[in-house]
Amino acid sequence: MSRLILSFCFFFCIMVGVSQNVTIKGVAQKQENKEIGLWVFNDYISKTEKQLTFSAIDSAGNFLLEFDSKEIQYVTLKVDKNVASMYIEPGANYEVILFPPDSAVYVNPNLEHDVKLSINLKSKTEINALTIDYDKRFDEFLSVEYLAFVRRNPQPKIDSFRLATNLYYANVKNPYFDAYVAYTIGSLEEKTQSSEKKLFGSYINGKPVLYNHPEYMDFFNTFYKQKLQKLYLSKNGSDIAFQINERTSYSGLMNVMQLDDYLKNDTIRELVLIKGLYESYYDGTFKRAKIVNILQQVVLEAKVPENQRIAQNILNSFSKLQVGVSAPYFELPDKTGRTHRLDEFKNKKYVYLMFYDESCTACLQQMKVIPSLKKQYGSKIEFVSVSADKSNAELAAFCAKKPKYDWLFLYDNTGHLLKMNYEIKSLPAYFLINPEGKFVQAPAESPEGDIERAFYDITKPKGKKVNVGDKRNR
Repeated sequence: MSRLILSFCFFFCIMVGVSQNVTIKGVAQKQENKEIGLWVFNDYISKTEKQLTFSAIDSAGNFLLEFDSKEIQYVTLKVDKNVASMYIEPGANYEVILFPPDSAVYVNPNLEHDVKLSINLKSKTEINALTIDYDKRFDEFLSVEYLAFVRRNPQPKIDSFRLATNLYYANVKNPYFDAYVAYTIGSLEEKTQSSEKKLFGSYINGKPVLYNHPEYMDFFNTFYKQKLQKLYLSKNGSDIAFQINERTSYSGLMNVMQLDDYLKNDTIRELVLIKGLYESYYDGTFKRAKIVNILQQVVLEAKVPENQRIAQNILNSFSKLQVGVSAPYFELPDKTGRTHRLDEFKNKKYVYLMFYDESCTACLQQMKVIPSLKKQYGSKIEFVSVSADKSNAELAAFCAKKPKYDWLFLYDNTGHLLKMNYEIKSLPAYFLINPEGKFVQAPAESPEGDIERAFYDITKPKGKKVNVGDKRNR
């Protein structure tokens, strides 16, 4: 096993200690007399955010943020829609410059966008200095060895990079950084389709759950993506459905899931259960009321406080997207690059909004139903599919292959932001929005589900009122 993995396992117990004061002193250029906030993810399953502190920016652009922290954290500075991220260490003092948006590039005022952040790095072993240095080496490795990935034989190159990295940083004694390196490499191995057994043994089995480490949680979330749904489709699927939809039992579900080789550990199994219920709430695999009930049981019965907290965060998040609430604004390009806004349909049509990507089998299966729905209801309902694929070129290629799919396709160029605004944790995801821009269903039923009932109700002719004495009443 590599030094990196051994070291973060051994030292993780000392990563979280006593709270120490942290200060971030800086200048926010062209942001005078505004407010700057410091934010973190509340957890890396629900990805809800919480504000640690805030401060006024003075007339010269200066600000000072002060707060306490027990551990290294990945934080985000926000001024209006301008955001920039960095790492902070307990007891550290930082000097930063937050730059304004590039005036030569169009910036959508309704969406958050990244701006440049300059950090005065006082030591080569400070966590920001380490991650910046490593990221450069990682990017260089990918650019030099890209042919190995194209030829689908990258593992020897990855192993060599891991060994060289271990040697180069051998004198660094920072368990957070060790985990950063280990799980960026692990995520790369995930993308190269290494075996589940190998990935599990190298990065999860016998390792601590690093709840507040973004690189670990990115790996974890990908490795266990839609795991509950996969179990539902396995030979024990009827037991999974029974424990959720009929018995509604947290303990019963935990017992059934224990049969899986990658879920023997109680803490991991419980976290995967929470993650799976969250994903299923939005994709319609199980009854939503039952999912809520089981998550409430987790909050009361789970033995791991972090898992209880995440379950509660998820329950809290369910109340954000409600019927009658305005749908989050978006402004996205279509396959030709032309921009479309959500409000262009205001006071005109209902919008049936679908999020998908081309690798999602369920997404493609559900799409087959939309042409018939559009034919029947298209005069009053706008069908909009938003692609989460890697590029707009992929969207154009997809549309070229599907000429019968003649509704509006858009490309999500906002990174994770739009998905976060619509609280999308799995694909496909659907929303029904009325002509006033407010949710009718959030999330909505799927094309193969009961959505046609909703379409019929909102498009059926309204009965004409007849007054007493009219000829038709005689």
